[in-house]
Amino acid sequence: MTYSVLASAATSIVVCFVLIALQQRGHLAFLGGRGEAVEVPSLLGMQADQARELLKGRGLLFTLSGARETSNYPSGAVAEQTPMAGSRVQRGSTVQAALARGSKQVPALVGLRAEEALRQVVAAGFVAGPQKEVTSETAAAGTVVDTQPAPGTALEVQGKVTLVVSAGPALKPLPKLLGMRFRAARELLEQQGFKPGKIRYTFDRDRDGGLVLDQKPPGGTPAAAGTAVDLTINED
Repeated sequence: MTYSVLASAATSIVVCFVLIALQQRGHLAFLGGRGEAVEVPSLLGMQADQARELLKGRGLLFTLSGARETSNYPSGAVAEQTPMAGSRVQRGSTVQAALARGSKQVPALVGLRAEEALRQVVAAGFVAGPQKEVTSETAAAGTVVDTQPAPGTALEVQGKVTLVVSAGPALKPLPKLLGMRFRAARELLEQQGFKPGKIRYTFDRDRDGGLVLDQKPPGGTPAAAGTAVDLTINED
């Protein structure tokens, strides 16, 4: 009698272990629950909502694990998944997915007016950063002389592009011309990149003829290259 009871108990224990093993391997679907094994479908190329619904139908959970730079899939589509498609996992398991983050080349904007360059930055799918200004002896004020990143650089969509815009030539002080002969004053202006403006004559008996009596703007005033300086000359 004792032997029969022990044999029956041992058999029950063995059967129990066998059932547990079969359930974990997915062979006892009728038991249901978390122990049932299901095949992981391929999510590659799907949008997140589509992938989530597909997994939900198989009793699996969907989570995002980040983004990946790739040109193989459209931006926002699943580019990687873990576990891989075809794997068998327990119902209720989580499948992690990384979404594609597309990239494009920064357009060539040098030479454009800042307003037009800004429009093209947005049209290309980027975000405009704060503009930077630099002086330039060759580029007209308000035109783009560079971009950051440089033109042709691969940049993620919605990445930031900064326009470097010309502020025109650097300012330098006007020469002081008072008391100089008109001819010498004109030559000095031209040598320093300026030019004579309006010439007015007056008469001061206490000063020599042909001398510069006044200038506008005054000497020492910061001015851009090409600025015209009006002069008042004492008549001979």
